[in-house]
Amino acid sequence: MNAKQLGMVVVLLGILLVAQLGQSFRNKARALNVEVATAGKEQAALATQLQAERDVFEDLQRQSKDLLEFVEKWEPFFAVIEEQQAAETGISMKVREAEMLNLSQRYQQIPHKINNVDNKSLPILMRAALVFDDSYSKLLNWVGMMEKIRPTMRIGRITLSKGSRGDDLRMDVTLEVPLRNAPKK
Repeated sequence: MNAKQLGMVVVLLGILLVAQLGQSFRNKARALNVEVATAGKEQAALATQLQAERDVFEDLQRQSKDLLEFVEKWEPFFAVIEEQQAAETGISMKVREAEMLNLSQRYQQIPHKINNVDNKSLPILMRAALVFDDSYSKLLNWVGMMEKIRPTMRIGRITLSKGSRGDDLRMDVTLEVPLRNAPKK
């Protein structure tokens, strides 16, 4: 083989190699175009789904606006007490401030159930069983003050009877304060 023939073979091999590489790049480009088209269709479908979810979310926000406002108003009262010790101390301090004769007090934690179903947002009640022997006006004012400063508290039981002195009353009261879960840190 002479030099011209060898040069021709090398040129033909080069052309064949370039054609092969061109064909390979073209196939890869077609595959990428198909992927781009598929991704475009998926993106359009997801955009439609996102808009539908946004519409549902806005509708739910409109429907629950009153409930969210109610929760927002009451949230500071629930945020006041997170643990039993704080609730006990708060009640004890209010008894001392009112200078009432407290014959006994007992505190305990119990599960918070509504219609025999556990309450998940306020899972525990702190129950305070208190016995007072004092004047009618002091007792009544103290109960009113407690309802005002702790609107989440409820009176589970109250019994009034004649006190040890002339105009005094004996009040046996059970207060229930819901305790919320402490936020996880």
